[in-house]
Amino acid sequence: MSLYWAGGPKESRMRVRPFRPDDAGALAALSASCAKGQSDFVLNPLWETEDELFAEFQRNGISPEDHLLVADGDSGGVAGLAGFLRRPGSQVAGLYAPIVARAERGHGLGGELLRAALTQGEKLGIKLVTAGIGVRNHAGYALLAGMGFRPVRQHFLMRLDRKPNAAGPLLRDVKFSVANPEAAAGVLELYEECGFEPRSLDAMLAVLADPHHATVVAYQSGRLVAFVELETHWVRRVWVAYVGVRSDLRDRGVGSALVGFALEREFERGAESALLLISPANRTALRAYEKSGFRRHRLVDVLERGL
Repeated sequence: MSLYWAGGPKESRMRVRPFRPDDAGALAALSASCAKGQSDFVLNPLWETEDELFAEFQRNGISPEDHLLVADGDSGGVAGLAGFLRRPGSQVAGLYAPIVARAERGHGLGGELLRAALTQGEKLGIKLVTAGIGVRNHAGYALLAGMGFRPVRQHFLMRLDRKPNAAGPLLRDVKFSVANPEAAAGVLELYEECGFEPRSLDAMLAVLADPHHATVVAYQSGRLVAFVELETHWVRRVWVAYVGVRSDLRDRGVGSALVGFALEREFERGAESALLLISPANRTALRAYEKSGFRRHRLVDVLERGL
């Protein structure tokens, strides 16, 4: 697939094309650069290294060549990117929002990348696209809104850059451990009680066996009362994916203590930071995470559009 854009005072031409493996270093550098500033921030991509780029696609079982578009600048270097992240065959995808190198901005390349990505999304059978844009990224928000995306909610992206603070005293008889296959049914029951996206028992067993996940559980008097699932496909930066606590034990510190237990293990294994998304309306959880050492790194607008 080849698409071309012409514009700017010199009528320069830029090419939008599928990703190639040798693009990875330049794209990771571009992603890391945009993540540093409030005015450039997008939730995806958040790669800091080539390994993180490839690991993210490998983790989701899809090909970057099919889901990622790259724009070449006049000088031959990478000028920008856009694309999608999804599970194989899913009709719902996260958008890699267009990001453009500073030297290439002002010529409409972000819009061309977004149009090309949406066209590619239709070919891939994607029906619903979700994007995350930092609230101070006014240009990015305007670009998405102008292409039919509508705001649906906000999230805090929270970040922890050291081992979590020690939790206070736990409830009596609460014990933490790493989940084993025998815990799958109990974790799935609580997972479903919390209303997370559907999973089968086989899928839960696969998660527990997946080296790119880490799941820990809490038991009280032999009953599974909480679980935490981490995504560890980025070795240096761990994502807190799911936290579930029995309804009768919520708001009593069990969940945040279990998160701390899970993250402490990962920091000891070499992780340097942890990330999570949370609704600003969930004030109890916000306070608990902040008490553990997380800080509010970015506030993100989440937008959606059907294809």
